[in-house]
Amino acid sequence: MKVIIDGKVIEAARQQTILDIARENGIYIPSLCDHAELLPFTGCRLCLVEIKGRKGYAPSCATQVEEGIEVKTDTPRLRKLRQQILELILSEHPSACLICTEKDSCDEYKSTIRKVGEVTGCVLCSNNRQCELQDVVEALKIDKISFPAVYRDIEIKRNDPFFDRNYNLCILCGRCVRVCHELRGASAISFVHRGSEEVIGTAFDKPLLESGCQFCGACVDVCPTGALTEKSLKYEHLADSQTKTICTLCSMGCELDVQIYEGRILGTSPSAEGVVNRGQACLRGRFLIKEIVDSETRILRPMIKRKKEFEEVTWDEALDYVAEKLKKYKSNETAVVESAQVSCEDGYIVRKFASDVLKTKNISVKPVFSPVAEYQAAALKSHSSQQMNFNIGDIAEAETVFVVGSDIVVSHPIIWLDVLKAVRNGARLIVASPTSNNLERYASHWIRLKPGADSILLGYLAKILLKMQESQEIPQNDEVEKYRMQLGKLSISELKTFTAVDKELLEEVAEVLADKAPAVFLVGGGIGAEGFSALWNLSLLCQATLLPLSLEANQRGLLALENGSPKDGKNIVQVVRSVQEDGIKALYIVGPVHLPKKGKLEFVVVQSPYMDENAARADVVLPSATFAEADGTYVNVEGRIQKAHKIIELAEDVKPDWWILTELAQRMKAKSFSYKNPSDILKEIRKENPLFADATDARLVKGSDFFLKEQHQEEKKLAPVKFVLKKVETSRKFPFTLIVDYGLDYYRNLTLSQEVRGLGLIRNSRSVLLNPEDAKKLEIVDGDPVQVISENGKMDGAAKISASIPSGILKVYYLLSENSAQSAASLLFPLSADKDMNNVIPVKIKRG
Repeated sequence: MKVIIDGKVIEAARQQTILDIARENGIYIPSLCDHAELLPFTGCRLCLVEIKGRKGYAPSCATQVEEGIEVKTDTPRLRKLRQQILELILSEHPSACLICTEKDSCDEYKSTIRKVGEVTGCVLCSNNRQCELQDVVEALKIDKISFPAVYRDIEIKRNDPFFDRNYNLCILCGRCVRVCHELRGASAISFVHRGSEEVIGTAFDKPLLESGCQFCGACVDVCPTGALTEKSLKYEHLADSQTKTICTLCSMGCELDVQIYEGRILGTSPSAEGVVNRGQACLRGRFLIKEIVDSETRILRPMIKRKKEFEEVTWDEALDYVAEKLKKYKSNETAVVESAQVSCEDGYIVRKFASDVLKTKNISVKPVFSPVAEYQAAALKSHSSQQMNFNIGDIAEAETVFVVGSDIVVSHPIIWLDVLKAVRNGARLIVASPTSNNLERYASHWIRLKPGADSILLGYLAKILLKMQESQEIPQNDEVEKYRMQLGKLSISELKTFTAVDKELLEEVAEVLADKAPAVFLVGGGIGAEGFSALWNLSLLCQATLLPLSLEANQRGLLALENGSPKDGKNIVQVVRSVQEDGIKALYIVGPVHLPKKGKLEFVVVQSPYMDENAARADVVLPSATFAEADGTYVNVEGRIQKAHKIIELAEDVKPDWWILTELAQRMKAKSFSYKNPSDILKEIRKENPLFADATDARLVKGSDFFLKEQHQEEKKLAPVKFVLKKVETSRKFPFTLIVDYGLDYYRNLTLSQEVRGLGLIRNSRSVLLNPEDAKKLEIVDGDPVQVISENGKMDGAAKISASIPSGILKVYYLLSENSAQSAASLLFPLSADKDMNNVIPVKIKRG
């Protein structure tokens, strides 16, 4: 349609607002409450316009265009009205600096005074020169305020991590409230009180830590003033440059804007142009990058241990020493630990060094708790093609979403945004989990099952679904009949015994899944190989899309280096066991691992950015770069190939992982290790691996969408499943079940919940959750320290009781040891190498 704005004829689409069209065509209309990602609010009233033929004024942010509509955005009456509205807003906002006649020269000479605790003007505010209110004041040419100034004198909230809340600077635009509710689904804050007393706050004025806040920073990013201030930036200089990179702290691959001052990272914020995150981020990417790069535990120079003390040496001396030592060991006497957070180039070199130089198969290429690896296994078992690539935005179009084995609000927060969109559009959300999580409030069905009963539950669900399809006279093939026979051992009369789930609930869920509406299955870690195969079959029976959610930054990329099926190598638990039992004498550590105290280890090399327990026990420590200090290619949860760019220079004598191993290989007389940069390595990967055929540097730099090249779609087949009907046994000595979560709050060998105090408070990472009734029986009160004892013996550290989990269930959030998530896994699972990983073990509790 055609519309006329300020005499200009403009082509417009239906359902666009006047404000949207004006912005697209370079016509300025002031606004403080409007935001591109939020529903219209019409709170600030600054965007009022005149429409021919209509009385009064219309808010342009909420008025959709019509054919031939004539709009005026800048008339004397509108200018006067906007100025009066803005003066009213400023009467309750510290505004002395905004109308000061000397403000142009003030910043240069008085910038340090903003370090004071109370903000009474712009030069005292950390958002100075980054404030939308300043921009609107300048645009409307406000030089005086006709109304008496009122200072609200609201107590500044400083008791939460990462950002302060100073509602004396709040203009009640409602952006923070709306983004928390509409986009993030947390609803941690709201408008409280009425009239002149109205403020933004939490229920009963609780801290954000107690109100369900995700600390994603979305409220800080949309705030147009300095009411919400990031603590780490409060006393910093303004950035002198900004660049972009890909966050590698989880598998999402969000694009971040990085603010830099004199070569140092100040902070990060989500990029509005990011194809994955679309202007949103999570706690880790939003607030932790600076802490990770500037950690006090950074290793800055190579070190060799001599006489039980580390001595700083040159790179030549360190590499020569390591090369000579490693040459002495046979291939079966060496092992390598890889990290799932390194780039494809670094991961490729780690594996090539292990296979071509050390000639060992003792390398941790198979991940623990990997839905992607389980998907590959199910595809191989059923002789089906692997189709794992997807687009996050498509999830919002689903009519049914089934989440198994994951609290995606924590593990995959950007995917959660699209699940929430689907729910808001009418989709049904089904959640299968033995414990309470963040998804319950939006779930149409919560299947609360016994720990370890995932495969049995999914088998029962398939059995009920097949019975429904049979009654609907849907034709069945031989493959389905064969699976029906496998399901025959599952007696419906024993459903509640083995799963703790009522038959009526599963029948309701089966009816939803039988609807044949577009359905998406999202699966995280922890359901085991048989559980995944059962979920694979269920997704085929109800014609749903099954999406395995990789857990770490480059888990998909490193699995893709094996071209779909890792034939050699071990997982981290098996490598540790080899060290303990198989005579491994030399261990090269690039990733996180709990270094075993037993075994025949003679020589340990740690290649890492950070000093930890392993590095302290090592013979040689080689400082490697973080993702912020090196270029690299990563594959995110969708299968999207992304380029993470170097954003700052290398710290002191630190080197990239690929450079260290390349130099070491050359000293050990290895051939074909003549790489000069990551681009050389990527070229070799593309040459050897068809999955990376499109991953050229030129294409990735442009930022276009490039995915791993997968096989052509073939008809998927059902996978064989072995249903083992067993209950998780408890006894008088071991009365509880311990459920171990996969700890995602770490980078390389740095445990973030211990490095960053604010994250530790949010995750409460030293806690065990216990039902209050069980706590009463044990005479343990809320907050009383206890010790968790496993069959292996005592776990490190005291745990704290928190009452919120179903009776008889304990849940460990992240770590009980001082080590990383994978380290904890190696401690908690004393299983033989040929057994399937299980995440349930019996425990007993003793007073600490």
